[in-house]
Amino acid sequence: MSLDTTVLSAEEKKWLYDRHITRITDNQEARIYPMGAERFLSSKLFGNRKWQDAYDIRADIEDKAILVIPGYGNSGFLFATAGAKSVTVYDKDPVTIAWMKAFKKYYHYRGPDKKKNFPSIGELLGALSSEYPPYGILPTGKFRQILLKLFNPQALRRSHIYCMLLLVRQAIEKDPTEDFEFNKNIRFYTGEITQLIEDQKNIFFDTAFVPYLLGVDNGIEEKQAIIDFLEHLMKLVPQGHVLITPSRSTKEFRIIGKRYFAISGYTSLQAIPELQRYFMAEDLTWLDNQGLAVLGATNV
Repeated sequence: MSLDTTVLSAEEKKWLYDRHITRITDNQEARIYPMGAERFLSSKLFGNRKWQDAYDIRADIEDKAILVIPGYGNSGFLFATAGAKSVTVYDKDPVTIAWMKAFKKYYHYRGPDKKKNFPSIGELLGALSSEYPPYGILPTGKFRQILLKLFNPQALRRSHIYCMLLLVRQAIEKDPTEDFEFNKNIRFYTGEITQLIEDQKNIFFDTAFVPYLLGVDNGIEEKQAIIDFLEHLMKLVPQGHVLITPSRSTKEFRIIGKRYFAISGYTSLQAIPELQRYFMAEDLTWLDNQGLAVLGATNV
């Protein structure tokens, strides 16, 4: 049986059954499936240590109590698989958390009996975390998959994501009694960071991972709001590390492409004067030079 059985509310089940993937908090699409960041993170966690000549994130993950905030993608599942002692996934958007909970609850679910040859939700998450786009995971339409991989890879990726959403809907509808839970210590919460501090009194984390929240569009964009967020976060990680990405203002493809960290007047997160006292280390090569900043309250 699972270490901690996940329970879905009636409202969450309705969102999942209706395949609702729009965040309530800002009406944007919920980031509920692996993106390029998770593929890169997976390579860092499970690749060859000798290849990792920059910051080795695994030292902050293995046998550690981890906080993932916000709960984007499948970072929590990757950390749990990489040997974290416990993982807490926190997001202010309830729809995002509902999907994360469903992926954990039905991780090994692969559909009705007649579709036992279909991949499980967990296998799809793993495939999307390791390859873009995955090929050969779905057992049907292999020739079509080849054509899509060559000429329309985004469509091939969407077909795998669609299969994940469909499997969750089937599981909600069938309400199986069999245990399909991901057997790792992952818990999910909804709310603002101030609520997290209140809820987690006298509970601290070894590592906090903050992906695509600070200084990015539809995240925490204002300088003072970023400072306030990190001041609160340090209370939850008083002795460990806070890992933040992206952390620098560079474009994906040098000349063209999206610029992720975009705070006017600052080239990096650690360049903000009020945050310099927390700065401990950085990896400038993290995911196409987007950067990974390592902060800690013990550095003050």
